[in-house]
Amino acid sequence: MKFNNSQLEAFYTKPNPQIKAFLVFGQDEGAIREIFFKVAQMIVPDLTDAFRVAELTPLNLKGNASALYDEAAAISLMGGRRLVKVDGADESVVEPLSLFLDKYDGDSFVVLNAGNLTKASKLRKLAESSEKMAAYAAYADDKEALRSIIAADIKKAGKTADFATVSWLADNLGADRGLTRSEIQKLITFAGDEENITAEMAQSIVGDGSAASMDDLVYALADGNFAALDKVMARIFAEDDNAAVAIVRAAMYHFQRLHLTVARIANGASYFEAAKYLYPPVHFKKEDAFRAQLRLWNSAKIERVLRYLIDTEIECKTSGNVPKTVCSAALLNICRLAKK
Repeated sequence: MKFNNSQLEAFYTKPNPQIKAFLVFGQDEGAIREIFFKVAQMIVPDLTDAFRVAELTPLNLKGNASALYDEAAAISLMGGRRLVKVDGADESVVEPLSLFLDKYDGDSFVVLNAGNLTKASKLRKLAESSEKMAAYAAYADDKEALRSIIAADIKKAGKTADFATVSWLADNLGADRGLTRSEIQKLITFAGDEENITAEMAQSIVGDGSAASMDDLVYALADGNFAALDKVMARIFAEDDNAAVAIVRAAMYHFQRLHLTVARIANGASYFEAAKYLYPPVHFKKEDAFRAQLRLWNSAKIERVLRYLIDTEIECKTSGNVPKTVCSAALLNICRLAKK
């Protein structure tokens, strides 16, 4: 069944037990990842629990109609509801997904994410027409939705901002929800002990060239270029000593993009076919570097990095730790992994 925003929010609060699978797709990769993990954690809060969480790719499912059903039907050795995650789903998962929806009657749950599926997509049609499955299209937030997201994040941090400031932020952000939230977190961190976030604060932080610096940082990181990484990290911290969480999230976003592209290529797509689903697209000046990184990083290594970055963000926010030190050490470790 097709979900709109209000139905998605209601599902978070009170899931429909009839729904056995959930697909999120679209152009906003930040929103896709956010929703994908939020739905997954509704079923299994600890996504590192190997007894309850199984991860499949389209390559695992291609030509194997029973693979999804078999994984869902497996019994958890430690008890509890099982979750099957399918990252980078495409048309090859339609047959195994159909079998799962037709035959499975247990309490396991399947969550899938995909790129920008057209209305002609068989996967999208299946998800939107089945009473046992939900489908949500994540596209760039409109200004009203974006204002609500920004205002909610500011309020959650225990701070305030007037309508004019929130509106200015909405006008200058929004291409990707993940990046938007990263910028808002950076702004909240910059505000420090100040309860009210002013327009002056917003204008001094958002769009000040930091995006280019972050871009340089994540490419140096994924390239395994220690010298460049150290240089750009020093520059960012010189401008903002509290940038650790923003850096970690920028790295996470970049590796999520690599992960999606690697999965699509592993499923038989060419680079150009895989990359066309990335939004925003890879900048032409970074095209060669991005393609080279796809040869350095396979799915297993990327997944290891993403779990590490999640843990790093938690450590950065843990009382008693020095976020800058935690962040720097983590990035150097990841940089080493690039060459292994």
